[in-house]
Amino acid sequence: MTLTFIYGQTKRTSCDCPKTEFAGTKADTTFQLSNGKTIVLCGYKNPDSKPTTFSEFILSVCGQDTIIDFWGAVLTCRLKVKKDTLLVDELQNLPTGKSFKFQETVWTTEKIYFSGQKTIRKLVINRQIRKYNQNEIQSVLKTYETAKLGLDDSKMEIANKLFIATISGDKKARLYFKEFKNKFGTLDGAFAEEYSDLTAMLELWDKKE
Repeated sequence: MTLTFIYGQTKRTSCDCPKTEFAGTKADTTFQLSNGKTIVLCGYKNPDSKPTTFSEFILSVCGQDTIIDFWGAVLTCRLKVKKDTLLVDELQNLPTGKSFKFQETVWTTEKIYFSGQKTIRKLVINRQIRKYNQNEIQSVLKTYETAKLGLDDSKMEIANKLFIATISGDKKARLYFKEFKNKFGTLDGAFAEEYSDLTAMLELWDKKE
């Protein structure tokens, strides 16, 4: 019965997003919170993702003419409701799998909830990301030390592995990660952007919460 009630209520409070330059106004997904608030999402649903992920979308509180925020095209997010809170997980493709396999990993979770009518947002880093053990760290350091000059995709994979080794607490990996930008040649284009993103992620990780 509860489900019928929730869907019925969603239909009754059928909501659209306010007009913005970021996305259309037709709600793609509706999130019903336990306190009676409804948040709607307008934007792009990644068709092949399971569970569903979204990019380039806005969130808005039902009945309000302003948006909570816009999440850009470079982001991949998964959203779920936990009681009176909407959780927005930002996913990053990182080498956290077995044998350094790249996999979608929750990097941050934004918690969106309400205090009275006020929308509260709190960003939390996923500090439970799988860390490397000593053998894995040594393997990453050796790969960096023996890699030949010249930038290509394999070098960017090393940068990603150095990033995980750094947040695993290894000081030499941190030094190598900083040196990386000048080690193999001048970073530009997509490679420069990727390294810049990893650097910003490391700065966020280093902030004491």
